[in-house]
Amino acid sequence: MALIAIGVMWLAVAGMIAVVIRLQVPSPAELLSDVAGRRPMWIAANVVLIVQQSLFALAIVGLTGRLGANASAAIRGLLAICGGALVSSGVFHGVLGAHLASKVSDGPLPTDLVLDAELVHALGDTFWFVGVGAMTAATAVASFSEWGRDRLLTWLGLGAVIANGLQFGWFIDHAFGVFAAPGTLLQAGWFAAAGIRVARDQDGLRVSGPDPRPSPG
Repeated sequence: MALIAIGVMWLAVAGMIAVVIRLQVPSPAELLSDVAGRRPMWIAANVVLIVQQSLFALAIVGLTGRLGANASAAIRGLLAICGGALVSSGVFHGVLGAHLASKVSDGPLPTDLVLDAELVHALGDTFWFVGVGAMTAATAVASFSEWGRDRLLTWLGLGAVIANGLQFGWFIDHAFGVFAAPGTLLQAGWFAAAGIRVARDQDGLRVSGPDPRPSPG
């Protein structure tokens, strides 16, 4: 269930952020005004993002249970990077909403306030991309190792890896931001499918139970 919850929360975070920024690429001043207009939603999105990372501690056993030692170790390391980076992103973006956006008032925005918001947002976005990159790498490892035998997980994983990877073109041209929506949907779908697979495997173990035959020797 933890993996399914992670997928749902990933969708929730992306949805709330999309509403706040109005599905646009705002300038620093516009972003500050947008966040000030929907501070509770912006703060909630970053709280959910931070809480989401704690669920990986519950999900990691099921996620790596079918994999070999090397793949399991790689996924654990990548998700540790992912969790730390996305928590940091949530903290910086939370400061943007809880502190800097609270200073917005009618009239022109002070230049110092806009510059502070731009710096905090840049730090938050940097950690965001580090976290997404680590999440994408973990998805690739899980999808194309032993779990590659599951076609649904493999194809969802492949789609998520491609779409998430293309998002990094943002640093070249903001047009690559168009891949954020499919990347989010495919990544959330992959987590949900992985959660269902883990639950099914666990139910199978409970039904079959341990092997009653005595071990040789």
